[in-house]
Amino acid sequence: MEIRLWAKNKPENRVKIAQAGAIRPLISLISSSDSQLQEYGVTAILNLSLCDENKENIVLSGAIKPLVRALKSGTSTPKENATCALLRLAQSDENKVMIRRSGVIPPLVNLLERGNFHGKKDASTALYAVCSVKKNKVRAVEAGIMKPLVELMANLGSGMVDKSAFVAGHFDVTLMVLSPSRVGLTL
Repeated sequence: MEIRLWAKNKPENRVKIAQAGAIRPLISLISSSDSQLQEYGVTAILNLSLCDENKENIVLSGAIKPLVRALKSGTSTPKENATCALLRLAQSDENKVMIRRSGVIPPLVNLLERGNFHGKKDASTALYAVCSVKKNKVRAVEAGIMKPLVELMANLGSGMVDKSAFVAGHFDVTLMVLSPSRVGLTL
């Protein structure tokens, strides 16, 4: 918990914490069966990922798969923070491919469909970032991204109309390639 807080508010602490070798032990907490420890681990990794200097070390230390597992099976806060950490790590094209290969797209689509407001917002942003690579767009469309995006656009009270429309616009070419039945829409 303390490492998470030290990394949250002071950018210079993020580099020092990583240099001290904290990344691997924090990653191991992400896989904990104790939901509180998992939350601390995920959140600490998220805070460390805010420093560009730490991203490569986080990825090379094996954080992607545990973050995806937390996204799949964690409680609300670890899911949202794992999504944000993956979003930060996806700022590199090389990482986007590794993140997609980890199976992240279906759980992100699930969070977009079933999460709370923050979860949906984070999932849409992460999906947009990960799906700047064409293969990832196809995977997202096949995982059913269009249905929750269209539902959020149609729900004026969702607070997600503009964001969903922006993300959906990212997939126009992909939709031309896939048949409507493969993307879960009926026309």
